Amino acid sequence: MIRPYHVTIASILLLTSSLFGLRISKTFSYVIPIHRSNNVEELFTNIDSIGNLAICRAEGNCDDNGKFTSLYYGHIDPSKLGGKRVLNQGFCSDYGKSKAGDIDGANRGCLHRINSRLSRLSKLFKQHNIDINQHNVAFINAVDLWNQAAPRVSDNFPKFYAANINKGLSSNDAIRKARVDAFNLSANGLFNICAREPFYINKLSAYPRHSTQWKRNCIDIDQNRRRLAIKSVLTNRGVIE
Repeated sequence: MIRPYHVTIASILLLTSSLFGLRISKTFSYVIPIHRSNNVEELFTNIDSIGNLAICRAEGNCDDNGKFTSLYYGHIDPSKLGGKRVLNQGFCSDYGKSKAGDIDGANRGCLHRINSRLSRLSKLFKQHNIDINQHNVAFINAVDLWNQAAPRVSDNFPKFYAANINKGLSSNDAIRKARVDAFNLSANGLFNICAREPFYINKLSAYPRHSTQWKRNCIDIDQNRRRLAIKSVLTNRGVIE
């Protein structure tokens, strides 16, 4: 299970550089041309696929152009700082599932885990009368939730997204609200970050800590960041306007 990105980038950069001594210069190699396409089967084929690149961006492991950041090579999971220290590696952050330094192994694990859930998520969207070929951005966001959070969260997303679309919300607004509602105010990893990091503390200063408003806004700050990261990749690659 992958935990959320964080704001203590400086400390992570120091950690990764000292652990691995790596220079950050590699990028995804785009061997498959990216065209405007609504075929969701092509979104997660390999790490060069646009859906996986979007997840990489949401995790903070690469930029809009596919250039790897230092986090790609290994970083301590932010929700566990001060507690269980888990090393994330690869494009999706593998939550310590590969041995340290095995980037290829981490990426293989990421691909396997992501592809293992596509069929279930496709069925859930279909149950709520959402054609994922026409709502591929929402589908990518659902898969990103599967990558980041507990299974129940990504399972919840399609019904909330469908309800928001039926209410007349734009796709962007429907995705943003559904990402928050899918957690049902249960997100301990995120709450740890919001209670610890100055950026989140300042953003949430108007709300009593751990109140319903505090929790909802804590989730929204992180989830909207991820949504915008995904959107920036899809825009940059010409998938959406």
